[in-house]
Amino acid sequence: MNQSPSLQPAPLRRRAGSRLPSLVAAAACAAAVCASAPAHASELSVLAGSWDGYHNLTLAWQSSPLWQHDFGTRRLDLSLEASAGRVFGPSGDIGSPLWHVGLTPFLSWWFTPDTAIEAGIGPNVFSGTYIGSKRISTAYQFGDSLGLYHRIAGTPWGVGLRFTHYSNADIKRPNPGQNYMQVRLSYEFR
Repeated sequence: MNQSPSLQPAPLRRRAGSRLPSLVAAAACAAAVCASAPAHASELSVLAGSWDGYHNLTLAWQSSPLWQHDFGTRRLDLSLEASAGRVFGPSGDIGSPLWHVGLTPFLSWWFTPDTAIEAGIGPNVFSGTYIGSKRISTAYQFGDSLGLYHRIAGTPWGVGLRFTHYSNADIKRPNPGQNYMQVRLSYEFR
């Protein structure tokens, strides 16, 4: 049966070109949530990393702590990170690089005044469903991160190492996931 475009079911009409509106909507949500965080941004970071020939370059803004609890010489705090980045497939692989935006709450356990273990999980939206030739099935991915971070005493600079895993949590298959070991360089606004 041949249907005119106006008689197609709504999900079929929306598929074409739906990536950009999803990306814009995710960026708008990230901006709105970040605007509700404290006005003074805690850090601006650049993260660069790779795994199995795939590469990721990300710019991230992390808020001042939204919540914290002191345990004497140790501290636990919660902050919010908004990020935007670009992922690339292996060199010579078909397919364009993808953009991604994300919003991730992070818990940081400061076991010294300048060194912390950080962990976070949050939603990310990618600009497509192929990283190089790897099919990730959905533009919506969860980003799970675990890292070690150190502030350089007497300076606004910090360095860290972060492992990040993106996956759609089996919302749709295939769900190969994507990993990155990232070096983090940050500047703390004071």
